[in-house]
Amino acid sequence: MNVTVYFATNRQPITAEGTNQITGFSSELGPVNGLNIRYGRAEIAVDLQASSYGLVPGSLHVEDEQLIFPQGSRAVLGSNTIFGALRTDMLAKARPTIAFIHGFSNSFVDSIERAGWISAFYGIDANMFVFSWPSVASPVGVPLPFVDYQHDRKTAAASGPAVARTLRRLYDFVDGLPESERCNQSIHLVCHSMGVYVLRGALQALMQMPDPAAGAAMAGSVPAMVRMDGMQPALTGLRRTFDKIVLAAADEDADAFDDPAKLKYLPRTASSVTVYHSTKDWVLNTLSAGTKFNGPRLGNDGPDNMGSISDKVTAVDCSDVTSFAQDPQEHQYYRIFPVVRDDIVQVLSGVPQNQVGNRDPTGSGRYRIRPQARLAVRVTSPKPRTAKARVAKSGAAKKRAAGGS
Repeated sequence: MNVTVYFATNRQPITAEGTNQITGFSSELGPVNGLNIRYGRAEIAVDLQASSYGLVPGSLHVEDEQLIFPQGSRAVLGSNTIFGALRTDMLAKARPTIAFIHGFSNSFVDSIERAGWISAFYGIDANMFVFSWPSVASPVGVPLPFVDYQHDRKTAAASGPAVARTLRRLYDFVDGLPESERCNQSIHLVCHSMGVYVLRGALQALMQMPDPAAGAAMAGSVPAMVRMDGMQPALTGLRRTFDKIVLAAADEDADAFDDPAKLKYLPRTASSVTVYHSTKDWVLNTLSAGTKFNGPRLGNDGPDNMGSISDKVTAVDCSDVTSFAQDPQEHQYYRIFPVVRDDIVQVLSGVPQNQVGNRDPTGSGRYRIRPQARLAVRVTSPKPRTAKARVAKSGAAKKRAAGGS
């Protein structure tokens, strides 16, 4: 089956020699320190039986952007084209959209292929949209603890404002639609690993961007999309954007929901936030908290103190349902283990947290997925369709079979 993946990216575009045709995106920040965003779509071939996936050759399409235009003409915005295509589908088919922010150590192609796999693996009738920030794919097939992680942490921090600008473009697009043309369907958000750190930066940037009305009232007509460095965060910049938010294996601080400078106000943007975590996560235990001294991670034990944070936040412990044999890093459970997938699908489908099957409550707002469910399902680790070629060239297939990030 082929899955259409829509995307936005702040990566540096790669063009065909001697032309302006974009053929891909690199692992570095794009123009304007990564604030320039391009939009497009691609087809991903997914075989659930073979647990394989891959970009369909020739299917990558990047939408035109023309911000400088002749007098009497209008700007051409790729965001309008992609958001328009999503709106049309959501309206015609009455189905939601899942937005995805990937983790570290992913090339651009990795990120859109990963999104295609998740769409098919989850089995939800929904559109898939990914924000691909400039993380780097390791040439040896597994993330390099010091080189790759350091690179990605920096580009992740720089990408938060770009995600915020993407959301503001979405707001402008929706606000410009007549009521009769709005699709009135849900947008869900799934973030994995360092993608949660990107989300933190986006949340903070949204609270430092004046809304269009405020911007027009300021001296000099400050553009709505400009981040106002030094301004005090303003909660008026946050809108109810998502229905469900899922944070899986979050490479974020365990106190993030207590801290106004981190994720404290994230619940204002959604109806619920579900944090999936595991004490066996090697990437968070060893790489992030251990070698990088990032401190206790949200993706290990969940939020520090459920009693002091929003009631919209739920923590789900996956420690009993992962295995080293299928996921050596035990960091990819959200896309590898059907028992975790089934829990996430129930959440995205609107099942109340206290009614999600195969869970046991362990505290206020805390649950643990039952281990015995592993015996009832076949656990598979997705591999790319072109596995042999990739092993020979770059080791990318080995990375994916091991889990990547």
